[in-house]
Amino acid sequence: MNTETRRHVVDLLDTYRKRARQIAVLRYELSNPAIITEEEMIDTMQFAHPEGSGGTDGRVSDKTPYIALGYRDQAERLNCEAVSEIASELLRLEQEQARLEYYISLLEPRQERVLRMTCFEGSAQETVAKELGITLRRVQDIKAQAINELAEMYAFTAKLK
Repeated sequence: MNTETRRHVVDLLDTYRKRARQIAVLRYELSNPAIITEEEMIDTMQFAHPEGSGGTDGRVSDKTPYIALGYRDQAERLNCEAVSEIASELLRLEQEQARLEYYISLLEPRQERVLRMTCFEGSAQETVAKELGITLRRVQDIKAQAINELAEMYAFTAKLK
């Protein structure tokens, strides 16, 4: 196991709660996407030629339907790209989170509990020591051992890729 893999595991643990918030935000954005509506496209077209700025004296140009279709197609493309980007990032974060949670579930029960309390729940190590009835130094040792074992799991799977 190298120090880079260990640093990666520590970073994953340190950013667990931030990633959980990002996942929640992306799930919301995916279920409530900010889309460009046809009305917004019409408004955009109206701003392109404000009244009194010249033009066709009330007549509709032959090009107007093609311009409108072009705007609609562009809006659909932008909406699809935005949803696709959100879904892609959400999938990446969820897979990363699920992998970490699964690997932690493979640890010894005490190691798992210490990591969940310190990293996932944000409890201070002193609080964890008190709750588990062990010394602060023992909590630190258990956490360090758990991180080393997680790093070994990540290093093992990295060889497979």
